[in-house]
Amino acid sequence: MNGFDPRHGRFGQALAKARQRAGKKQPELGRKLGCSAGHISHIENGRRKLDESVVSDVDDFLGAKKRLVRLYEEIYQAGRVDWLGNLHRTQIESEMVREYQANLFPGPLQQPKYAKVAVSSGGPWLSKKEIQQRVDFRARWQKDLLREDGPRYHVVLDDVTVVRPIGPPEVMRDQIDATVKLAETGRIVLQMHGWDQHPHAGLDGPFTLITSVGAPDMVHVESIYGGSQSDTAHDVRNFGMLFSTLQATARSPQQSIAFLKEMRQKYE
Repeated sequence: MNGFDPRHGRFGQALAKARQRAGKKQPELGRKLGCSAGHISHIENGRRKLDESVVSDVDDFLGAKKRLVRLYEEIYQAGRVDWLGNLHRTQIESEMVREYQANLFPGPLQQPKYAKVAVSSGGPWLSKKEIQQRVDFRARWQKDLLREDGPRYHVVLDDVTVVRPIGPPEVMRDQIDATVKLAETGRIVLQMHGWDQHPHAGLDGPFTLITSVGAPDMVHVESIYGGSQSDTAHDVRNFGMLFSTLQATARSPQQSIAFLKEMRQKYE
């Protein structure tokens, strides 16, 4: 295809950035693929599509740590993408994660009982086995992300996450206790955003900003049916502004811990 295709343009831009970060020239990548530098230029300019069969080899050659592979799947194979698995892998490989959640505690922070209620409530069609698999996945996610040498994790939660119980009092107590412990030990930076605070930059829903060494910053935007990721500078910058606003209008970390402890008493 000689004309510009937005999908090709998005992948081509990511390919060019990965090549430049790796210190490779277009002719070098061309030799690796057995094609001309001009063909590589067309791919990076969005006028050609990189053949699926070589995506993994290109990713390895440029040291992209499977980011090109995941982006290719997201763009061209949307119906087959394991978006939650992609988010998990991207987060645990990152240097810093900044996340906003409007209704539920984030997956990596969810305790087993809380996760079971959240999964079963949001997916009443799931079997018991499928529910347990998703609960177990969240437990592995927490272990991987919150490990001692893991990425810095800063989360802003809307008050709704604790004001509105999603299950019995003991479920909410256990979840609050575990979250407070993480915040008090300094493993996470936690801020609670008051429901009456404005401007409220999180009205459109959850999102996550991910910063990695040797890779472009990325934003993940989540909905009830799935998630999408983008590393375009425009998207990352805009969501970075939203997160900064949420930080500024939320309670301080110390005030947030105090608020959670107050809410915990209400579930006694």
